[in-house]
Amino acid sequence: MLRNLRKIALGCTAAVLVTGWAQAETLRFAIGVPENFTVVSAMKYFAETIPQRTDGKVDAKLFTGSSLLNFTETLSGVRDGIADMGYVVAAYHRAELKESNLIGDLGMLGSNLVVMAGAASEYCFSDAECAAEYVNQGQVFLGFGSTPPYRLISTSPLKSLADIKGKRIRSFSAYGRWVEALDGVQVNLPAGDIYQGFSQGTIDVNMHPYEALVTLSLKDVAKYVTDLPLGTFYINALFDTNLDLWREWDAETRIAVMDTAVEGIGRAAAATYAEDLAFADGGVAELGVEVVQPDQEVIDATKAFVDKDVPAIAALNETTFGVIDAASKIERFRELVTKWEGLVDKIDPSNADQVADLYRENVFGSIDKSTYGM
Repeated sequence: MLRNLRKIALGCTAAVLVTGWAQAETLRFAIGVPENFTVVSAMKYFAETIPQRTDGKVDAKLFTGSSLLNFTETLSGVRDGIADMGYVVAAYHRAELKESNLIGDLGMLGSNLVVMAGAASEYCFSDAECAAEYVNQGQVFLGFGSTPPYRLISTSPLKSLADIKGKRIRSFSAYGRWVEALDGVQVNLPAGDIYQGFSQGTIDVNMHPYEALVTLSLKDVAKYVTDLPLGTFYINALFDTNLDLWREWDAETRIAVMDTAVEGIGRAAAATYAEDLAFADGGVAELGVEVVQPDQEVIDATKAFVDKDVPAIAALNETTFGVIDAASKIERFRELVTKWEGLVDKIDPSNADQVADLYRENVFGSIDKSTYGM
């Protein structure tokens, strides 16, 4: 309804303007994180590139932070036409996006974000149920972005299993089960409350990528990071597009939007990968934070947990969230992870052009892009 009213208003405006050319349709893009986050480079690339890809038919205005919609509002906001495109975090919408969350639960299967975002994107583009759950929410899925690997940011050094035991660790999903398996205490806390949690002593440890030392200012309250890559979070749907708008466009425009979106995701993935490498290669130490190497017993316990947890994930998703045939879906996703490990081995995952090309050529699988989302 809101989208249709907006169309009427734009049509009335156009009727009283006498111009020599058609005006571009400006997409309102709700992003949900501040402009300085690396992931926003995906949307900036899209906004800079899409006008030329569509011969001036489409451009985009970016609304970062909560200036248009916050994360919890974006799914419904894109559906209702408040935003034309939006960054939807699937984990906030477990009931509506259960197929996405199934593969999101498998985050500890791999720590290469370029691999995991590519595999997850191909899975959802080519899986009818995963793609359909976005259509059911009045929008079209256009690819997943990923965080860097999660690590343990803490107020004291965590090297051994004894160091982890009893620690209050802010975590979620499979990571929370890992905490409990290693005799830690899982704490649920919104990202915006982590700094205060450290300051007030309600948490001892936070699971987050290195970047949180800067983006969340955790370097001021936590002085240790255990270099134990614990997997990534890769079900961030960066370019969800309003369904009514999508179906107004011709096939040429839709394909241009699809290609430009996944190129943007690829470029942001490469930038994120490079940034994480820079943190590991001395960047953390420059912040005054000590990097701790875990004992082999911690590494072994983590591997044993992952091997045991994957079957439990299938059962959890079937009994609690109503996913059908979860085990076979998990197996298909694991096959895609293996496929993408091979693809990424052939490129430099920190090279924006190479990753963008890889994504554009592979994430769509065998779908017909001209009819996707119709």
